[in-house]
Amino acid sequence: MGAAMKSLWVKFLLAWALALATNWATAAIDPMAPPKTMRAADAPQDRALAWVRMNGQQSIAWYGGRTVKLGDAVEGGWVSAIREDHIVISSKGGSRSVYLFDRTVRSNRTH
Repeated sequence: MGAAMKSLWVKFLLAWALALATNWATAAIDPMAPPKTMRAADAPQDRALAWVRMNGQQSIAWYGGRTVKLGDAVEGGWVSAIREDHIVISSKGGSRSVYLFDRTVRSNRTH
C-alpha cells in the first residue's frame, strides 16, 4: 500500500471516528424514522380502527390517528364503548360501531 493510500485510509478512519463521536453516523441513518418528505400534517387521517387494548375502564383504542379512551370526543360524538373488535361512537343523534375488520371478513361467532 502506497503512502497516498495510507494517508487516505487514515483520513477516512479519522472522519469516521469523528462522525461516531458526534453521533452523526447513527443520526444519519434511522430505519424507524418516517420519510423526510412526509410531515404529520400530510399523513392521511384514516378513520379506521387500527387496534384495541382491553383493560376494563382503562381500555384504549387507536382510531383516527390517535389513541382514544372512554368518553373521548371524536367526530361530533364521544367514545361510549370499547370492545374486543370495535368501538362505539355515540352522539345526540344515536350511535354507530366502528369495527377492526370489515364485517364481511369476520367469522361468525356465537356469544
